[in-house]
Amino acid sequence: MSVPLSGKKLLNHIKTQTVEFFSGFRLFLLNVWLLFRQSFKEVMIFVLLCSVFTVMATSLLRDLLVQLMMKVSGVTYIVPSNLRQVLLNPLSIIMIIIFLIIITLFSLFEIAGLLHAFSMGQAGRSTNLFSMFAAGLRACRKALHPKNWLLIVFILVLFPMTKVFPLASSTFKLILPGFVNQTIEYTRSLNVVYRVAYLFIVLFLTVYLFSINSFVMQKTSFIKSCKESRHLGKGHFGEILLTLILLMIILNFTINSVSSIIIINWNEVASWMFGNSNNIVLKAENVGTYTYVLRQILKSLISPAVNNSALAVLFYRYVDEKDMMLTLSKDAFKSKKASKKGVIIFLAALAVFATVTPIYWINRYSFLFEDVEMPLVCAHRGDNVNAPENTMAAFELAASENLQWIELDVHQTSDGVIVCNHDSTIKRVTGQNLSIHDCTFDELKKCEFGSWMPGNYEHVTVPTLEEVLTFAKENEMHVQVELKGNPDDVDFEEHVLEVINKTGMHDNVMVIAQDASRIKRIMELDPTITKAYCIFIGLGELEDIEYTDNISIEESYVTPELVRRMHAEGKKVFCWTVDLDDTVQYLISCDVDVIGTDNPMLISNAVEKGDCSGGITRIFHIVMHVIANMDK
Repeated sequence: MSVPLSGKKLLNHIKTQTVEFFSGFRLFLLNVWLLFRQSFKEVMIFVLLCSVFTVMATSLLRDLLVQLMMKVSGVTYIVPSNLRQVLLNPLSIIMIIIFLIIITLFSLFEIAGLLHAFSMGQAGRSTNLFSMFAAGLRACRKALHPKNWLLIVFILVLFPMTKVFPLASSTFKLILPGFVNQTIEYTRSLNVVYRVAYLFIVLFLTVYLFSINSFVMQKTSFIKSCKESRHLGKGHFGEILLTLILLMIILNFTINSVSSIIIINWNEVASWMFGNSNNIVLKAENVGTYTYVLRQILKSLISPAVNNSALAVLFYRYVDEKDMMLTLSKDAFKSKKASKKGVIIFLAALAVFATVTPIYWINRYSFLFEDVEMPLVCAHRGDNVNAPENTMAAFELAASENLQWIELDVHQTSDGVIVCNHDSTIKRVTGQNLSIHDCTFDELKKCEFGSWMPGNYEHVTVPTLEEVLTFAKENEMHVQVELKGNPDDVDFEEHVLEVINKTGMHDNVMVIAQDASRIKRIMELDPTITKAYCIFIGLGELEDIEYTDNISIEESYVTPELVRRMHAEGKKVFCWTVDLDDTVQYLISCDVDVIGTDNPMLISNAVEKGDCSGGITRIFHIVMHVIANMDK
């Protein structure tokens, strides 16, 4: 069938537009490369200095912020039970705002310095570090004016959320805790909302992308800069968005490829020179890890430079060249020369910083030279990757894998039976929207709890706590019993303790709960049973929590210092929920006691390969973890 004439014209138009776009994109890449190469030395030194300073300063400021927030709130630790008390304190709010402003200025300083360098290159002029520093300071001073505070939202929230176009190595990272990511992933409605919101933010940023250029290079407010960006991008939205997407793909592919080539060849050369060394950097099984780490290092240094160069090229593509020098601030193109006084002050400040910082870190982390113990692995809700969660099938599978710990959640039926299930309803695991609190045990037993999962699980039913504890005792396993329940349950804690004592598992059970009041109630009823407060956020001196023997903490908040302080008080650290093996070595180096996971076989294998050495090896693993998480 022949294509109608109108169809042929449409195809020819699309073909012409495609050819024109890729022709322009090739020229765009060439201009980006030329700008980047022209100021390569100055730009890379500037980015490196900004990165090192920001990492050090942010760490110190974050610790100071937490300490001050606790002090003004009259607490020594921050956990869910006192989170509102701390965050709603007027002084805490003021300090958080100040901290966020400082972090924003760090990023703006770097972005402004880079844009200055590439704008100078676009105008055919050279630049220097002093000029870049001056441009950064000028932009920060300008941003402090109240009419420009909207800029904080762009740099602190929108750019980090997209992770598409990082303009600064020092950009504040918005990292959602693992359990939040899991909740979004497993909840269809939340997943849809998250993806729609993400797409909206990307499109919004594309429209106002040039507001950063205008703000840095012009003597205008950020609001006017946003209007200028919208004007410049009018009619070019699709071209700009597609250009940025292709640039991101090419940049990531190049950095990934270079990282792989460097690490693989270094591994080959090192093996040839030193043989089968046991040195941590020569282990073949760690090639993937070190490739990823190198990728993150290169990305944090190169991506901001390339992205700002691209932003400058696009900006000046749409600004009328005849009016370019008229519309831009003359101050932006002034090449600053460092005075002797300025050089002396800078070198003196650098010397003080270079002297004080190592002393501080060595004094703070001297304990890292001690060896650590190998942690145990806990099957979270049983081996729920291969069997339905919180069922006997999942717990039996965990036992067959020789695990010493399992974790389960308990609720109470209307007739007082303690059963294992995570949610207060059984809809997610059975499809039936029934509340455990309103059902009798006999009614629950009629429901199938495993038919949703592939395999022979059609007739799996809800287990009682007594069944699981009896099984655990026979297999010499320890059990974390997490108290869920309903506020209207009568004698819930009493019934749980009754089952624990009835099965003879008192000394092999640790009762945990996210509701601090439940842990306190357990302490009142039986001070001798092991307890752990389960927290999704934990800062400060958690060892001071009086009503818990141990802590069960979300993995994002685990630090070597926290574990050390807990151990000094005879308390253990249980972390959750670790489903990726790239986090395991860091947790081992932190010296945690038990790692909770949905995928026990994967994590057990990672633990077996883990390194428990202290000293440089331990420090290396911790630093590598920090670097690897720079862009997550």
